[in-house]
Order: sequence, then structure tokens, then C-alpha cells
Amino acid sequence: MKKLIFLFLVLICFLGNCQYYVSNRFSDYEVVKTKYFKTAKDLTGYLPKGYSTKGDIDYTSYIQKGLNENSILMMPDFPILVNENGLTLKSNQKILFQKNSKLMMKPNAKDRNGILNLFNIQHVDIYYPSLTGDRHKHLSTTGEWGMGIYILSSSNINIIGSYIESNWGDGICIGGRNGVSSSDITIKNVVLKDNRRNGLTVGAVTNMLLENAYIANTSGINPQAGIDIEPDNNYYDIKNVKFNNIETENNGNYGIIISPGNLVGKQQKAISVTINNFKDNGSKIGFGMAVTRDKANTGFSKLNGDISINNFSSQNNATAKFRSFKGAPHQVNINMDFGKLGATSRNANGYGQKFKNNDETITLK
Repeated sequence: MKKLIFLFLVLICFLGNCQYYVSNRFSDYEVVKTKYFKTAKDLTGYLPKGYSTKGDIDYTSYIQKGLNENSILMMPDFPILVNENGLTLKSNQKILFQKNSKLMMKPNAKDRNGILNLFNIQHVDIYYPSLTGDRHKHLSTTGEWGMGIYILSSSNINIIGSYIESNWGDGICIGGRNGVSSSDITIKNVVLKDNRRNGLTVGAVTNMLLENAYIANTSGINPQAGIDIEPDNNYYDIKNVKFNNIETENNGNYGIIISPGNLVGKQQKAISVTINNFKDNGSKIGFGMAVTRDKANTGFSKLNGDISINNFSSQNNATAKFRSFKGAPHQVNINMDFGKLGATSRNANGYGQKFKNNDETITLK
């Protein structure tokens, strides 16, 4: 009988795309609603008379007015269609997506936009956002920057319980503007599925925590990664980035790729990334690392810092569980336990020089 129950549970997980680290993103919904949103303004009141609850009419201007005029608010408890401008948040806001709330991007031809835009703002808490992009109905073939949540040069941002799918670019993008990185970003209990470029892009941030994430079926335009850590240039930082409990599945190229070579430049830079409990299933490469680019700028100081990966496992990968890519020498200290991959004869200490030189030599199938 116990065996039958076990097999039944395995079948449910297989058919239902079981998410080990994100079992219920609404687990604390009632507590959050009672604690933080007793006085919240329900933005349903901003909609016109006879409003549709089907997500088929563009209500961007109405919802934006509600966002402009309120600091503690709830999204309507049904789907809302927003246009190519998306919605722009302001500092010091708390936003609750109710259990049936959803923002849907109206098909458009924009190369770059976001459904929720957080630009140069501080102290924003977003609970349970559900966002669907226009990747399957996009009106052009150009661009790759249609984002679900778009964060630039913002700080003290908390995003809890997200479900973000089908964006023309990334599910979530965290970056900077005018040389100012984002900072103090926390994302917990997030599902990112069917996005075209990356599930999550980390381009410029100091102090970031990603915890309990399931990222799947990212494909369409490179890098096609569940998570891509890749700064734009030497003016930005990747510091104190921590990932805990990350599950990636069936992404076009990588479960996670770390490629910080653009940090090399006039300013001396140090990267610091720690990943604990990361598993991939079925991505082309489970984990990829290109610490510096093949043609890094000459005459500048070498990139230094620390990258640590603990408890990584990967299976069903077409190319490799782990692959490092050739690049220029660097001074980044890399700590990775290959024993967790079942490669008992390999360990990080034995590959110290090859890591340092970014040699393309480690491919564990």
C-alpha cells in the first residue's frame, strides 16, 4: 500500500510539474492581508462603470491613477489588461495581488518595456504578483527586453510569492541606470515560466536574496537561462548576491549562468555570489560559468571576489551538468564541490588553476 501511495505521488509530481522549493506561494496570504492591508485601497474602485473582469479591455490609465494616488493598495481580484507602457510604481508602496489578480500585457511591438516598472524608487513591497507577458502574441520579431518586473537603480524592494510567465524578455530583470546599481532586493517563493530570454537577469545589484525559486521553460533568444548573472559594464556591481533553494528545469541553454566579465574595466571590481541548494533537470547545461570573457579588456586590473556553489545537482542535460567557458585569467576565488555531481575524482581544489584561467575543460555529463 505504501508503495502504491509513493508511486501515486511521484506520478502527480511528474504530470503536474512538481515544484520542490515553491509548494504554495499563497501560504501566508491571509496573514499578510490582515497584517499589512487592513486600510488598503482596492483599485477596483478606479475602474469605469460596467468594467470587464475578463482581462480583455485596456485599463492601464485607471490602474496607474490608483497607483499614483495610494501607498497601500490591492489589485482587483480578476485579470487586468495593461498596454505597452505597463504600470509605474512609486517609493514607499505596499501592493497586494489578491488570489485571482493578474496583470496581462496587451500585445505590442515594443523592443523594451515592463509590466511592473520600478525605476529609481525605494521601499516597495509587492505580494503575490501574477503577471503574463505577450511573448506568444508579440507584434514584432525584434528586441528581447520585454520584462515582467523591471527593476532599475532601486533599493529596499521585497517581492513575495510571484508567478510570472510568457514575457518577451525576462520574467524579472534587476539592473542599474547611470552607473547606479540596485540594492537590497529580496525575492521569495517565485515561479518563472515560459519567458523568452531569461527567467531572472541579475545585471547590477548590491545585497540581493533570492530564496525558493522554480524557473522553467525559458527559451527563444539567448542566453535562454533560468538565471543569468551578467552585468552590463564596469560601472555596476554584483555584490553579496545569495541564492537559496533554486530549482530550474528545461531551460533552453542554462539552469544558471554566471558571466561577470563585463565588470572588468577602469574600476577594480570584486564579485560575490553564493548559491546554496541548486538543482537542475533537463536544461541544456545545468550550470555554466564564464568568469571573464574570452576577449576581456587589456590593461585593467583582474576581476576578484568569491563565487561559492554548495549542494548542486543536475540531471538529463543534453550538453553538460557543469561547463566552464574559456576566458582571460582572473583572481576570483571559486568554491564548488564536484562530488555533489557524482564526479568523485574531481574537486574544486584540483581545478584551481583551470578555474583561474577560465579554461574550457570541465564538462560533466
